[in-house]
Amino acid sequence: MSYIDLRDVLFKAEMSFPKKFRNLFSAKKTSAVSTHKVHVWTSWNNRAAAFARQVEGKGATLFQSEKWLANWYETFATTPAIEPVIIAIESRQTGQLIMLLPLCKHKENGLSIISFADLGLADYNAPLLHPDYDLDTNQTTKLLHDICKALPSADLLKLEKIPQFINGKANPVAALAAMQPSTLSHYGIEITGSWDEYWSSLKRNFRKDQRRRWRVLEKKGVVSFRCYRNSLQALTLFDTLIKQQQARLAGLDLPYLLDDKRMRSFYQKAIEEGCVDNSVIFTALLVDGNPVATLCGLGDGHHYAMTLSGYETGEWSKCSPGRLLTERTMQYLHETGTRYFDFTIGDEPYKKYFAIEQGTLLEFTHPLSLKALPRHGWMKLKALQRKSALVTFLKKWLRKR
Repeated sequence: MSYIDLRDVLFKAEMSFPKKFRNLFSAKKTSAVSTHKVHVWTSWNNRAAAFARQVEGKGATLFQSEKWLANWYETFATTPAIEPVIIAIESRQTGQLIMLLPLCKHKENGLSIISFADLGLADYNAPLLHPDYDLDTNQTTKLLHDICKALPSADLLKLEKIPQFINGKANPVAALAAMQPSTLSHYGIEITGSWDEYWSSLKRNFRKDQRRRWRVLEKKGVVSFRCYRNSLQALTLFDTLIKQQQARLAGLDLPYLLDDKRMRSFYQKAIEEGCVDNSVIFTALLVDGNPVATLCGLGDGHHYAMTLSGYETGEWSKCSPGRLLTERTMQYLHETGTRYFDFTIGDEPYKKYFAIEQGTLLEFTHPLSLKALPRHGWMKLKALQRKSALVTFLKKWLRKR
């Protein structure tokens, strides 16, 4: 049986189930007239780049900007091991692109996987949307079905770290009926008023503790804050950030993403190009000229997303230089016009002090071949375990023990 035949069989079988058991798209096929064309591009071409530039700051997250995606495909999709799968949706009426899905095809645990262009680098994975994207529920359902049919041969469709909204607009990919909440949370805060108003709104004990830590730090030497516009200086500090992260992870027996040369090369290029136009913002806190905390983030003038951070440990832990740098970076960027501060994924305790808004990301997996069924079943079982209150309690109890 061919791949396309198998996918049609799976879809028809799914449609034969009772409504509550259908786990891919909505319960019944829509009769809506197709308003779009689906293209599959195997490279990041000029049209994709132009569309990405067009929707930046309006219909894309900071992790789906033109520079980020061009850098990603250039760095990782240059060998047969990773193939670009860029889904472009074009309006039949106007001929203009209305949506772009930056995907790729790669091997993982013996399976051929179609996923977002990520490999662990992006905090959010989402489509790029034209500001005029206005398909209704039925049209969106049909569009998602057509996208699935257009995908190249693979074993598993695996979409992770999906936000429910893209710059305040509903994410159409989130309409997949089998979409599940991820275990990952993200934090952010929009500061509409003055910095003093925002700072006064935070918990009094936290503000008091921050002042105390500043005093402890200032006793160690002359404290200074810097935002680097020079890419050579930023790259030097990036090496420091890596060393700080490696020292923090030492002894934990955890893999470090930037030990991979391609991952490091990706960030080096992003910093080299981004410091010039402020799409990458690199800040540091120094004591007597020596960096004790480093922070790398993405920005577009209104939004700022923290991506990598490093700080000195040991004797410096008493003053939490990383937390102090977060405060000073936010204050500096607020003065230059940034209003939304995104702490991205992760449940680090400090985020809850700075950011009030917490959101849950979504994830979706679906087998595209019989070979993927065992893996898909195991992933579903793990998802059910994550939702179990008993399992969560036992995990916490075991950690404490």
